[in-house]
Amino acid sequence: MEPHADETQDRVRQRAYELWEQHGNREGHEAEFWYQAERELKGEASSSDISRGVSANAASARSGSGSDGPSRV
Repeated sequence: MEPHADETQDRVRQRAYELWEQHGNREGHEAEFWYQAERELKGEASSSDISRGVSANAASARSGSGSDGPSRV
């Protein structure tokens, strides 16, 4: 596994554990907390991209996707 993947997995594990504790250490909900932690961390990554000026639609905007072509006058 790549070092970056290990770091990401560790962050997800830590956040999932925090969520589990916050919800009273409920057994049987581990997967729910894991997926919530992943969603939160993906949201963080998206927010950091936006703060650096990277739009979620930047790739499609550059490719011209969704364009009807030049307008005819």
